[in-house]
Amino acid sequence: MQIAAPFWDSLVFAGIDEVDVEAVTAAFGTIEVAARGRATGFACPDCGRFSDAS
Repeated sequence: MQIAAPFWDSLVFAGIDEVDVEAVTAAFGTIEVAARGRATGFACPDCGRFSDAS
């Protein structure tokens, strides 16, 4: 059963601005969430070097 992603985005992931929920599927007692981060890059927690998607 496909469930509208905006429903889950607002209900379950409210307050997490860094994530876009693309799809949610519920079947056989499990829920699968397809999501992606909005950030274009991030600094390494060890060395501080910034990496991006380019």
